[in-house]
Amino acid sequence: MTARVLGIVVAMTCSIGGSATSATNLKPLDPVALRATVETVAKELMLPGAMVLLRTPQGDFAYGYGATELGGTTPPRTDTHFRAASNTKTMTAAVIMLLAQEGKLGFDDPVSKYVEGVPNGDAITIAELLKMRSGLYNYTSAPELAESLERDPTRAWTAEDVLAIAFKRPPNFAPGAEYEYCNTNYALLGLIAEKLAGAPLENVFQDRLFGPLGLQRTLLPVSTSNAIPEPLAHGYLHGSPSYALADAPYPADLIAAAKAGSRKPNDDTWENPSYAHSAGGVISTADDLAIWIRALVGGKVFNADTQRL
Repeated sequence: MTARVLGIVVAMTCSIGGSATSATNLKPLDPVALRATVETVAKELMLPGAMVLLRTPQGDFAYGYGATELGGTTPPRTDTHFRAASNTKTMTAAVIMLLAQEGKLGFDDPVSKYVEGVPNGDAITIAELLKMRSGLYNYTSAPELAESLERDPTRAWTAEDVLAIAFKRPPNFAPGAEYEYCNTNYALLGLIAEKLAGAPLENVFQDRLFGPLGLQRTLLPVSTSNAIPEPLAHGYLHGSPSYALADAPYPADLIAAAKAGSRKPNDDTWENPSYAHSAGGVISTADDLAIWIRALVGGKVFNADTQRL
């Protein structure tokens, strides 16, 4: 889920392929300059802390800036848990790709084959969901979702709950006509994965991805849980959740108050992430995400044909 978040940021890039050519084509790692860049950006964004992990053929760089919570003294580490947000979409998409690899669905299948009541469901394909080209309304843009999260942040949401928010509004465009980042697409894909796998998505992720790849600190929590394992990074927001949900910039007066120190952010660490679930509910660490991306891009998740696709 895209967001303007005041909190811990965990950034990770991973270069695949350790050949001499790929290594020599990379700009040499400069730990001192990288550290200075992290500190500069974190201060500009008023972050309590940040964890940056780089893994390249030239070596690794890891730096934990600040603390895991406002006023704290514990620096973030590469094994610090955080809500990985839309990194979850890479996992949901991977499960759908695996189901297609096994012949359990086709990329040209209409969504209506698996889920009833989807606007334009007979014309939207699985591929268009994956590629953000369905035209469906993005449920995280709906004001009633932000209002509910502000009123009852620990509420447990189902896929049917959030899809109902999207489906009561008309599509934004015809299927395939445009690209628009939309969490509704991935709520549908998660529901489809559960139906075809015959199990909750948290179990599907564990059995197909996290377990086989050794992601021991990564999980998709059950919808009733707002817990996050220790060690953890707190996450913060100023004002209404609507700024994060709709990816809207903070207004100038709010930014000024935050910089002046007269407005403190809300600690949203214990907000139930079930409204995001297959679009953004996973908890992970920098270490585990580095393993995940290397496996995904490096050919350890799919067979050769699916990997090329």
